[in-house]
Amino acid sequence: MKWSELKRKALKAGWYLVRNGKEHDIYGHPEKDFEIQIPRHDSHEVKTGLFHKLKKQIGF
Repeated sequence: MKWSELKRKALKAGWYLVRNGKEHDIYGHPEKDFEIQIPRHDSHEVKTGLFHKLKKQIGF
């Protein structure tokens, strides 16, 4: 899975862009008390461990 696909799933699940960092975008959710970071380098695949962590945090 590419980073852009993960970002689309996060937006669909209700996450919104809080701010742009240097290499990551920071997303928040109105019902969560934490933020997540999604890297902007779309040419790279998401590593398995990080994918499962973000998948759990995003909620899909």
